Amino acid sequence: MAEISAALKQYLSSMSDRRWAPGAMDCGVFMADWVRMVCGRDPIADVRGTYDTERQFLRILRREGGFERSCAARLAAAGYVATETPAAGDLAIVLAPYAVRRAKLQRRPTGAICINERLRAVMTSDLGVVIAGNAALPLLGAFTHG
Repeated sequence: MAEISAALKQYLSSMSDRRWAPGAMDCGVFMADWVRMVCGRDPIADVRGTYDTERQFLRILRREGGFERSCAARLAAAGYVATETPAAGDLAIVLAPYAVRRAKLQRRPTGAICINERLRAVMTSDLGVVIAGNAALPLLGAFTHG
């Protein structure tokens, strides 16, 4: 666990000056780059570099049955399995805030990396990497490298 935590700390530090951009640093790339670092497999190799707008990204997700289904299939192909007890370094799908419309906070599924059993890191479009708990980033599912 300490080895994963040290690697995770290094990875998150390397993200501190990167900013969100579809196809270059979005939630999928954020998770996929971590997977490449941990196990040497790229779960988005077939789509990496093929989109640079959110519309193109959403088109890919629709073809794959939506964000959650796409993540589950791609992570399974990289050797990840679902877990009910995510730990540091595991991956998660969370409901992240992305907009306010008519004074109501809008959320959508987003990829995250677990910092520990309570905290998760996400790449945001306005703040870069943000680490928050379950109240801000409710957990929809989690995956550990099997």
